[in-house]
Amino acid sequence: MQAKFTFSVLLLILGGLTLTFSFQLGTSQTPEEENPNVVISEATGNNTIILDPAEMGEEQYRWINNIGEENPALNMTLNSTYTIKMDNPTDEEHELIITSDSDGNINEIAKGPEIEPGEDGEFEFTATQIGELGYHCEYHPDQMNGTITVTDFSS
Repeated sequence: MQAKFTFSVLLLILGGLTLTFSFQLGTSQTPEEENPNVVISEATGNNTIILDPAEMGEEQYRWINNIGEENPALNMTLNSTYTIKMDNPTDEEHELIITSDSDGNINEIAKGPEIEPGEDGEFEFTATQIGELGYHCEYHPDQMNGTITVTDFSS
């Protein structure tokens, strides 16, 4: 449910000129709006997640989202498809791997393209199971990793 309120402010200026300003306040957000990592593409309507490799120091790497968070926790909606875009400004190769943990076994469920230094890439991922997933870089798994929480907002 989304509620919005519109306010109008009327200002009178000497000399008989009248100016009206309107602004809108929203009290709730859609699931995608609650996740700062998701950019809604108006051209395609797709959900886009930006995860760029970044060097944080001498051979120290992290995934960085569009608002500068390191190894951000991602939130996805069940059965939604996301485009994950990566731009690699580092001198190292990176590859995004998405995993699930089933009965203590880590399983690869999606893999992005290998991104060479100075290159970019993207891939689509559909969240098909509720719960927590992981993501990491194939080449820097201890430094570049995070969690994905998949929720069913339809129930």
